[in-house]
Amino acid sequence: MKHIFIVNPMSGQGDESKKLIGELEKRKLDCYVTKGPGDGANHIRQTCERSPSEPIRFYSCGGDGTFNEVVNGAFGFTNAEVAVMPTGSGNDFIKNFTVPFGHFKDIDKQLSGSAVTIDLIRYQDTAEGSEAKYAANMFNIGFDCNVVVKMAAVKKYPFVRGSLAYLLSILLTLIKKDGADLIIDFEDGTSHRGYVFLTAIGNGAFCGGGLKGMPRANLKDGLMDICIVQNVSRRMVIPLLPKYANGTHLEDQKLKDYILYKQCKSFTIRGFEDRWNLCVDGDVKTVGKTRFDIVPDAIKFSLPSL
Repeated sequence: MKHIFIVNPMSGQGDESKKLIGELEKRKLDCYVTKGPGDGANHIRQTCERSPSEPIRFYSCGGDGTFNEVVNGAFGFTNAEVAVMPTGSGNDFIKNFTVPFGHFKDIDKQLSGSAVTIDLIRYQDTAEGSEAKYAANMFNIGFDCNVVVKMAAVKKYPFVRGSLAYLLSILLTLIKKDGADLIIDFEDGTSHRGYVFLTAIGNGAFCGGGLKGMPRANLKDGLMDICIVQNVSRRMVIPLLPKYANGTHLEDQKLKDYILYKQCKSFTIRGFEDRWNLCVDGDVKTVGKTRFDIVPDAIKFSLPSL
């Protein structure tokens, strides 16, 4: 099997990526340093097209956004596997596995790893000419999405990383308590219409540096999880946050009338405004009416050896 490391030099603070590049060059391993958004995915597609019968494992060296790009490059190629060497600040996707975090950062354990098959979520803006794309972990809308926007500034503060950055961003965003006006139509004919505080759509369970917002999500169950938190007061948000962080918010009887949690295979979301913000694996995009579908057994993901 051929091994190719796709390195995002801008992930995290960049220092860890530089160290990794030096180690990969020292070992004479194939290292591709991305030049900008989309470059990694293009390189992966071109590599797979040139060698369609050669098994290739592509290692995403960055954060969740880098892994999203690697997944979109590798999807559809039967000779491709994907893996993660975390150098980002959140690294939420790999928290779905019981493998120790340090193993993901060990080059030798990565090279000797083996693959499991996981689902992906396909999403597509229904506007003419829009391209279907894929996500491995999670989408956020409303308050959660606005928190991600705020995190871009917060993570520039010294020593503010992971869950701390997420929680600080929540507190800053809470001042305005911005949500979103949405129309969500489910495959079973039911729908939700109106203002939501936040909506999360998960293939995986974690977001925001380790917050377990989708506690029932499973990467291999052929279902998407969607959690809709309706309009809640600031007074209710404060006790909600720690429960959202540890994944016990669905068990709280005081919150049950404010939270809708479903598992499904497809649905569409549109805003009362033509365009709205959608956070995809940590990157914010502006979309119109968008369809979401689960793609079972969509891609091979390599776990490092134990």
